[in-house]
Amino acid sequence: MRRLLTAIVVAAAAVMCLSPSPAEGSARMLGPSSNVCANAPIPTGSMPTAYFDWYQCGQPGTIYYNAKTIQVISDTAAGGTVTTCITPPPPAGFYATALSYSFNCEISKTPNGVLNNQQTLTNINGLPSGRTLIICGVQSAPPGWTVVAVVQTYLCVYPRGGGIGDNAVSIRKL
Repeated sequence: MRRLLTAIVVAAAAVMCLSPSPAEGSARMLGPSSNVCANAPIPTGSMPTAYFDWYQCGQPGTIYYNAKTIQVISDTAAGGTVTTCITPPPPAGFYATALSYSFNCEISKTPNGVLNNQQTLTNINGLPSGRTLIICGVQSAPPGWTVVAVVQTYLCVYPRGGGIGDNAVSIRKL
């Protein structure tokens, strides 16, 4: 009986050592992503999802992080969404449908926390005719779409805790 109990304990310990920890599991991102130095250009079809210090990019700075995680978003299905940092502008056919704040998207180590710096992007490429969607920003409709109305939505408030005004447009696919 004692040997059986010892064997069970050893087997359980082996499984725990080989299984990813919860921290490792939560750090994984869906889709292809990679870490690069902060000054590296972002490839077409990709967006940054986090900024951090990485010794492979040299001595960490005192004001700005020296690395970023970039994720390929161009393979997102039509109508699919992906969450990225706000800058740079997204690839063609991707529009912000919500804004939020994330510490991961702070480029500076002394964040002001006043402006939302993260966005939910929706891929409008390939959506069917008649589909409607609200995109952040008062702007012209993308090619093949028409503006239905200028609207107000809390999902598109840029300053954190800011007031709501006309800050989005409802669009319809022609």
